Order: sequence, then structure tokens, then C-alpha cells
Amino acid sequence: MRWKMMRPLLGITLIVLAILAMVWWERSGREQLVMESIMVAKENIKQGTVVREKDFLEIKNIPQSTIPGAITPQTFYKINGHVANQNILKLAQVVPSMFTRRDKVLLEDRSIFAVKDSWIDSRSSSLRKGDEIDIYDNKGQFFLGTFDVAYVKDADEQEVVGTEENFSQEILERDFSSSVIAHVEIITSLDTYRQMWELAEGQGMKFLLVQKGENVI
Repeated sequence: MRWKMMRPLLGITLIVLAILAMVWWERSGREQLVMESIMVAKENIKQGTVVREKDFLEIKNIPQSTIPGAITPQTFYKINGHVANQNILKLAQVVPSMFTRRDKVLLEDRSIFAVKDSWIDSRSSSLRKGDEIDIYDNKGQFFLGTFDVAYVKDADEQEVVGTEENFSQEILERDFSSSVIAHVEIITSLDTYRQMWELAEGQGMKFLLVQKGENVI
């Protein structure tokens, strides 16, 4: 008798659970189990723009409509701080080939010049190719400008690179390097470099290289 009384209640419970399962599937279950996260342009991106994470949105997409090599939240570091080499439409998926490292993009009046080891008073050991730095006098009072780093070299003219298994754009996560930094090569104009040379060689000024990074505490 008791079982007969419970059967309708059990049936109602199963129906409610089935309805809840359908609601979950339609609202988030399908997305969690079937779709994948990719990054798309938040707004139109013009050719020549230096892109950052703020320029993109994370969306869920079905694998069948994801283009090969599409940038995901996990692979965004591959294009962070790079230059768009084409116009990109709003909400478009992106791949690494749409971007070029800033140190590989030289404007017509720019070239690569060395900040000699003897000119540097202080710099971070985490400095790497592609970073952006502010250069001051060694007291931090006279500002020379902001520059893109083309190369970071050791005393043997070999590039200093991170030896972590997964290189990070976050400067606080660069724990190891292939060798000790000797000098830094920056992208600038000849006129600016002449000024820097005169300050260093003519007036004996030493430079403070201040690394610019995102999400640094």
C-alpha cells in the first residue's frame, strides 16, 4: 500500500528532474560539453594596431565553425602585444598569422640601435625581445622616451631568451634565462639615438631601463 502511494510522487520527481536536466542542457550544458572557448575581436581592429587582451572577447563556439589555429584564452599569449598586419572585423576569429611581433615592424624612419652595456646603470634580468621599456637617467628624473626592444644580447652577442617550458608574457613569471644580459637593442630614430649617444658618451650619463608590463602587482 505504501509503495502504491509513493509511486505517483516518484513519477512526479522524475518528471521534475527531467525538466531541470533539459533546462540545464539548453542553458549551459550544451555549451559546457559541446562548445569551446575562442577569442574574437571586440571591435574592428585596424591594420597596424598593437593588440592587447582588452581588444578581444572570449566566446563559446561549436568546433565545426572554429577556424584552424584560432586563438583561445590559453593561446592568447602568442599575439599579445603584437601588431595586426591586416584589418580585422568585429567578432572575427583570429589566428597568429594575422599578427606580427612589434620588433619585426620597422617604420620608415626607424632602425635598430644598441644601448651599450657601459651605458646601462640598471635593468631587469627578465627583459626580453618584444618588451617595451621606458628609459631614464640613472636617478629616474630625466625621461628619454619609450622604446620597443628588438633584441636582448649577452656578452657573446647571443640572444638572451627564457628557458621556461612555456614562455610567459607576464614579466613576474620569467624565472630563468639562457645567459646574462649584456646590452639591449631598441627600435628608434637616428635623431633620438644621436641624443642618447651624446648623453652617454659625451656627458657620461647612465641609463635606467624600466620594463613596462601588464598585470604586475
